[in-house]
Amino acid sequence: MILSAAMHPIEPYFNLTCTNNENLPINKITSTLSSQFSCSIHNCLCKRLKLGLVLYPKDIQIKNVILLVCDQCCNYKLENTIQHDQLEKWYFNIYKDSKSFQFKARFFQNEDGSLCFCNPTLNTNDLFNIEERELENWEKETIQQTIRKKMK
Repeated sequence: MILSAAMHPIEPYFNLTCTNNENLPINKITSTLSSQFSCSIHNCLCKRLKLGLVLYPKDIQIKNVILLVCDQCCNYKLENTIQHDQLEKWYFNIYKDSKSFQFKARFFQNEDGSLCFCNPTLNTNDLFNIEERELENWEKETIQQTIRKKMK
């Protein structure tokens, strides 16, 4: 079953509760996310373990980008950095400052095609100032379906 935007309308990701001088709660929406996803044109079709990133553009009219690349196609180097950080650098080196993202999420695709989603890390060396977030279940399902559809 493919999830449509109608099933998952664009909704605020964060609702912060603040208080005014009278100690009455005030809800503030700080960020909104697109509910649509698309695979990157840079994804490889190799049957190896792949690193994945979901990048959420600041412009919610643009689909969220699913980037999925194996280490050989991306020329990963054994360094003291996280592989996902290297993937992010590789992607941003292609586009320079032409793209702007507000959130990201990390995952892996195993050789059998199954996905493993990572928990957000707090202490990352983030060169691009993109906050990491945990995916909701509907997002994980949509990402899996989008990748399967693209692979067919």
